Amino acid sequence: MNWFKNIPVVKWDDLDGKTLLMRIEESEGVKIIAGYDPADNKMYVLAEEFNKGE
Repeated sequence: MNWFKNIPVVKWDDLDGKTLLMRIEESEGVKIIAGYDPADNKMYVLAEEFNKGE
């Protein structure tokens, strides 16, 4: 299943000059690092990590 198929890909140049409020969430082996831009009210997923367990 492709959970992210409808999320647009952001180029790093698109983030140049933005000041993002950062948030890191971790639950059940999934960690997501996101940045929120209050100027344009958009959330950017900057990194994700899935732990498949042992």
